[in-house]
Amino acid sequence: MKLDLSLPAAEAATGAVAQPVAPLSAKGADLIARTLVEIGVDTVFCYPGGANLEMLDALSRVSVTLVRTEHEQGSVFGAQGYARATGKLGVCLATSGPGATNLVTGIADAASDSVPILAITGNVATHWLGKNAFQEVDIVAITKPVTKLARQVREARDIPAALREAAACALAGRPGPVLVDFPKDIQQARPDQPTDKRFTAPVPAGMSDETAQRIAALLAKSERPVIYAGGGVIASGTSERLKALAEALNCPVALTMMGLGAMPDDHPLLLGPLGMHGAYAANVAVNEADLVLALGVRFDDRVVGDPTLFARHAKIVHIDVDAAEIGKNKPVTLGVHADLRDAFSGLLAHATRREVPDWHAYLAERRAAHPLRAPVAPVSGENADASVLTGVDVIAALAALLPPEAVVTTGVGQHQMWAMQHLRLREPRTFLSSAGFGTMGFGLPAAIGAKVALPDVPVIDIDGDGSLNMSVNELSTCRRYGLGVKVLVINNQWLGMVRQWQDMIYARNRVASSLADPNAPGSADDGRPYPDFVTIAAGYGVAGARVTRAEELPAALARMLADPSEPYLLDVLVAREDDVYPMIPAGKSYRDVVFGPGESAGPIAAGAF
Repeated sequence: MKLDLSLPAAEAATGAVAQPVAPLSAKGADLIARTLVEIGVDTVFCYPGGANLEMLDALSRVSVTLVRTEHEQGSVFGAQGYARATGKLGVCLATSGPGATNLVTGIADAASDSVPILAITGNVATHWLGKNAFQEVDIVAITKPVTKLARQVREARDIPAALREAAACALAGRPGPVLVDFPKDIQQARPDQPTDKRFTAPVPAGMSDETAQRIAALLAKSERPVIYAGGGVIASGTSERLKALAEALNCPVALTMMGLGAMPDDHPLLLGPLGMHGAYAANVAVNEADLVLALGVRFDDRVVGDPTLFARHAKIVHIDVDAAEIGKNKPVTLGVHADLRDAFSGLLAHATRREVPDWHAYLAERRAAHPLRAPVAPVSGENADASVLTGVDVIAALAALLPPEAVVTTGVGQHQMWAMQHLRLREPRTFLSSAGFGTMGFGLPAAIGAKVALPDVPVIDIDGDGSLNMSVNELSTCRRYGLGVKVLVINNQWLGMVRQWQDMIYARNRVASSLADPNAPGSADDGRPYPDFVTIAAGYGVAGARVTRAEELPAALARMLADPSEPYLLDVLVAREDDVYPMIPAGKSYRDVVFGPGESAGPIAAGAF
């Protein structure tokens, strides 16, 4: 059932959250369950333990689907996948102590990528707090640095207000994670009356018409404008407005990883992703522009590189719902603290098309000279055999088969960058990846969350062998709940991105990065990878197959996608020493880009606009 978690219109306008007024006679755990239903929660990803059994018992009696994952990190990433795919609040539930701390990485990941999740934890009874009781931990103190709100409820009558406040906080302004901790005796208590508290979410001031006109004037004078857009566009639901603005201005667009899907990948004004492994034309555009209109972005290090060189000739207009991000990493000409939904209205009202044919032609030349393409032949010489697949081969073949609405998740590593570069993303919320925190193991549990939220939509986890090995146990969750998640493993028997950096920076000293079986040298080259993911999948009751040659891939992909209700794992052995290009070395500028072994930007960068 699809549920709308947005506030009622009257409340959304003020930020106020309604409170229940009826006397409360149920246990605290029942109030937790009831309040979650009232605020629109329909799914909770969970793992049971002594300190949350009261809540699980209560949740089993209301209209909430409980999805029991195989690890608490699976629960929090499941909640993330649900939230990223829908924009609604994702909810996870864990017990005290190690159960609670197992959520922390996923909570920090949600903070980095601005994902609205509510983490609920049980704890020891209040009279045992601070006494080193069994499985006691101060989870509120631990998570305060990585949440918008973290609190412990000490009075059962405060339960409805606490949950409503937390949910509204997670969704308001810049979305993000919140945590509410419930000691066990609070779950068991029976309050008489609720507290009558209201929560008012801070609402950014709207962008004034004067500011909109000022931005329009800057755009009208620009000879080299570019829009630099990110996850804030998708989070605010303004992807169509971004496209409309770009077309109204005739302005090229570069997207961050979090912004992918905000414009169709075949749109003529879209230059592609920018950053360390982004499209060369996108990086050129932002760095050689005279005006950068930055919308819902963080100017993070993987995009900026050297802040002193990034967009150094440009006037920068930065619009963001989070005032703390404006000017944090890069000084700006004009900073605007505003919700993009409001800002786009003003921008579109004053948008004037500007013809800058030389700029468009220059960027087209850069794109033609260095398109995103398959990596240079592997060092091992495997390229001599046309049957050997590359990661790009596999992702490009998959992309050709997917409908626009398909949701793709990824793990973290080389496969993630290849997916960013080569998928054909045409809609927002269809590319779910741990962009800011870079958490390996994200892909499969996030895919589970997306599939629970969107059961009729194809969901595929593109994963690496290293990343998948951190969460492969969640195949059991797919089997248990009949979730037709497809897992496509780009298997090169390395921690590929680590190995690439070791080769480029550490004189090929490949310390701790090989994933091949040390007791069976050469087994991966013989088509016997380690571990055997197909056998592991079978152990969980999930069908699977392995591909070792290019000619096997089309039929194998068709088989994987044939039954949308069936979980399936396809393990594809690819060239072992492929690298991700282009690459801007960390802390460097776009002029230092490397296109392949020994291949830099050279005279193209020297001939800047």
